[in-house]
Amino acid sequence: MRRLLMLLALAMMVVGLAGCGASQSGTQSTSQSGTQTGGITVRDPWVRAAMMNMAGDQSGAMGNMQQSNMQSTPMAGMQDHGNMAGSAVSAAYMVVVNNSNTADAIVKADSDVAKSVELHNVIMENNVMQMRQVEAIEVPANGQVELKPGGYHVMLIGLNRDLKEGEEVLIKLTTRSGQTIEVKAPVRKP
Repeated sequence: MRRLLMLLALAMMVVGLAGCGASQSGTQSTSQSGTQTGGITVRDPWVRAAMMNMAGDQSGAMGNMQQSNMQSTPMAGMQDHGNMAGSAVSAAYMVVVNNSNTADAIVKADSDVAKSVELHNVIMENNVMQMRQVEAIEVPANGQVELKPGGYHVMLIGLNRDLKEGEEVLIKLTTRSGQTIEVKAPVRKP
């Protein structure tokens, strides 16, 4: 709770300094710099570099990673997602900022680099970090949520190609309010 309050206070300061825009519908584009006006904005997006054969190792270690290892991979808990087993996967991270006085949420993500794109969160269950699909990622009014390793993220499942450092991936986010945001996220190694 204390962390949430600190994040909200920081978000309000950032929004106050940047100037709030009114909530808008429609498609907007966000680059790596995160410049955009209105409703939901995205800053500091990036996608984890991944090779097509990276998920081929189905050893038990993937699903049983301890918390200390969670920062190094977004794939803990893969045994809970049969559609990911044996598929090359990656994850996208970013800071999602709500510049309006009304709470909103990311409810869908799409990208042509993967067969399936899902919203996920990482939780602690029986002292093991587990990855779970979520229906939405809530973004408080005049607040923000950070999608990061070990937390909320956009999961790219069944990659259509290698994701090499320095390339860009286009991800389309859809909000509960109907806004569509196009995010150009550079590929990098964590």
